[in-house]
This record gives sequence, structure tokens and C-alpha cells, in this order.
Amino acid sequence: MVDSRRKPVRESQLETKQVKLAIPALLKYVDTKKGKQLNLLNEHDNIQLIIALKKIPSRDKKPRKIPLPHSLHSDSTEVCLITKEESSVVKEMLKAKDVTVNKVISLKKLRKKYNMFEARRQLCSLYDIFICDERIYHLLPRALGKTFMSKKKLPVPVDLKKTNLKKEIAKVLQCSLLSFGFGPCSSIKVAHTGQTAEQAVENVIGAVAEIAKIVPRGWKNIKSLNLKTTDSISLPIYTSLPEKSLDFETSEPLKKKRKKS
Repeated sequence: MVDSRRKPVRESQLETKQVKLAIPALLKYVDTKKGKQLNLLNEHDNIQLIIALKKIPSRDKKPRKIPLPHSLHSDSTEVCLITKEESSVVKEMLKAKDVTVNKVISLKKLRKKYNMFEARRQLCSLYDIFICDERIYHLLPRALGKTFMSKKKLPVPVDLKKTNLKKEIAKVLQCSLLSFGFGPCSSIKVAHTGQTAEQAVENVIGAVAEIAKIVPRGWKNIKSLNLKTTDSISLPIYTSLPEKSLDFETSEPLKKKRKKS
């Protein structure tokens, strides 16, 4: 007889206990190995969540915005906006919508003034986050080059035609970015060493909850989750169990056929 009693799949399979063990260990590692150097430079080391999937989804055309309980940015964060129109036109529009950014650069000026590697490197170091008109997002990886890609500072696309543009930009500053489809593993910044352990733990749990919603097949497609800093080892916070065949779980064993005499 078929056993219809099956255990329901939990919405969240992340063990909070594992996160609470991993975060303090990473913070202690950074403080021991390179804390003094980071303090002198007034910098924080990022904590990355590494997501390994069983099946690679279609490549994202734009990065996914993953909201975090605690922003990775502060009130002093320097924001640069890259636009399709001339910067003077956009500045007037931003003023009318009560939006403040530190720098506005048009795509035309970007290509002309920042066409050399050293100029791009300096631009990358001047601002904490880059946003752009979503209409030109597909042109920027080539225009900005490898420096922005290696520093994970490719601009975040924003719809500049939104009525409440100030709110849209505020959402960007409250999010981290994730792209799927470049291989079985993806990474996303979920916290940094300038945050408390409690804030970092809440960010990890919040990010994982959002990521599980957008991954095709959800938890069934997540192979493992690990946390690491720039140069630390990866600490596991979730590993999926081997999948069992449904036939073996619910079906009767096959009966042997009798040989004809």
C-alpha cells in the first residue's frame, strides 16, 4: 500500500544557529589578521554569501536587488550617477525631484574623459556606489572596463523617470546586488566588518530569505550556502541533503515475475 504521509517541505531550511556561529568567526578572523591595517585605512572588509546552485538559471540581463535589514552604506556614502542625457539637463531634473547625488556624468563624457585605464581606476576609487539610467546599463560594462568589474562596482540601473526618484535611489542604497547565470556559483555582499555581529546575522538571514524566493525551484535548487570575507576560508551555513527518488519513497517494491514452467 502506498504511504501518502510525506513530510512537508519547510519554507526556510537555513539554520540560524550556523549563521550565528559563522559571523563571529569571520569578524574575529578579520580583526586578528588584518584589522589593524583596515582601521588605519578606515575601511571595512566585505562579508560575501556564496550561493551554489544545482541547476544554472538563465543569465540575468540586470542584477537583482536584494533588500537588506541594515544598509551596507552610511549617510556619508558618495554616489555617482551615469546618465544618457547631458549632465546639466539631468542635474536640473534631480533638483526638481529633490534628489542629491555627489556626481553626474553623461555616457558621452564617460567615454571621452575616462577612456584610459588609469582614469577609470581613479573614478572607481572616488565614489562608493555608482547608479545609472537603466536605458544605458547594457553599454556600461564595456565603457567602464575590468576595474569596475573586479571591484564589483558596476552601476545599479535605476528608472530615472520614476515620480518618486528619491525613494528609488534610497532603495538602491538599502540593497545588495546579485546576478545569476554566470556559472553554478554566485556571490553577493551581505554585510561588512563595520557592522555588529547582530546586524550581520540579520542581513544574512534576510538576504537568504529573499534569494530563496527568486531562485528557480527555490530551496530545491540550492546546493549550498557559504560565508567568507575577501581572503578567509568559506564557512558553510547550509548544505542540501542528497535527493531521494520519489519512486523509492512512495512506491511498493517491484514484485519478481514467476518463471513459466
